[in-house]
Amino acid sequence: MQPDIKNISHHLGQYLYQQINEPWLEAQLILNCEDENVLECKAHYQTAADTSEQPITVTDEIVDLFNTLFVNATKHQPENWTRAIFTINRQGQFNLNFERENTVHDIIVTS
Repeated sequence: MQPDIKNISHHLGQYLYQQINEPWLEAQLILNCEDENVLECKAHYQTAADTSEQPITVTDEIVDLFNTLFVNATKHQPENWTRAIFTINRQGQFNLNFERENTVHDIIVTS
């Protein structure tokens, strides 16, 4: 059963938070939708000691939740959004950005 659309960002943040077993600064979940038939989802985090991206495994359930959020947030938009980036910091503050054609357009910023 999928959670209410209003709670999906909470589930995404909680998932990322639970996957990291060391002190970290920021984590990102990135959904690429350039090809409507193929969804590509990646996640990573950064620590204070090492600014390189440390990978996080993404489950099919998280991909489905993120895609549900993406579809609902962009369905009435005239732009052809091709990518969504969910970012969370250790304090729980998060934002969701959408991109098209290598240009970032913030349409939702939430804490």
